[in-house]
Amino acid sequence: MLSWDQILELIASGELQELKRTPRVAELYQQYRAELAAQHTTVVDAVIDRKLRWDRCELAALDARLPTAEARAVAMLSDPALYKLLPNDFPYDFDPRVSHLVLWSKVRIPLYKHHGSRETVPAVYDKIQSFLSAKLRPHGVRNFAWFINYPHLQSVKAVSHIHILIYTEDAHVISDILEGGFLK
Repeated sequence: MLSWDQILELIASGELQELKRTPRVAELYQQYRAELAAQHTTVVDAVIDRKLRWDRCELAALDARLPTAEARAVAMLSDPALYKLLPNDFPYDFDPRVSHLVLWSKVRIPLYKHHGSRETVPAVYDKIQSFLSAKLRPHGVRNFAWFINYPHLQSVKAVSHIHILIYTEDAHVISDILEGGFLK
């Protein structure tokens, strides 16, 4: 189990591959994938169609309308209709005071300078940081971190998503955040 300080160190150092699930949660995730395969579907399909309930034609249209990283950087997080906040169904092995949420985005988030790079685009990083600070501050959250997995670590590559980690001993804070869904 990773402590809050260890989590912060791993994110700051870029060692995102060290953020892992417990063996039990990893096993549950593999069972989930196997169940989906038995239903002739995938994790991506389940996330888009069942969990997010997003229209694939809309996602394709957004991709076509926002062909450049610059256009996507402007559009991302600009409208609550473009994102959805949910708990991570298969969270990583963190201190129990750390809640693991996922902010799913209809707009591909161009955080990394190029595919395979660990180098971030400062303006995109700053926009995400400011957005999350503004959304979490009204809930009294000061201890949070976030990351977007490198493409080779992502289990759902088709939809951009930000992992949000919130350190709090008050479970009501998390339920309030999830209830609001960052819509305000």
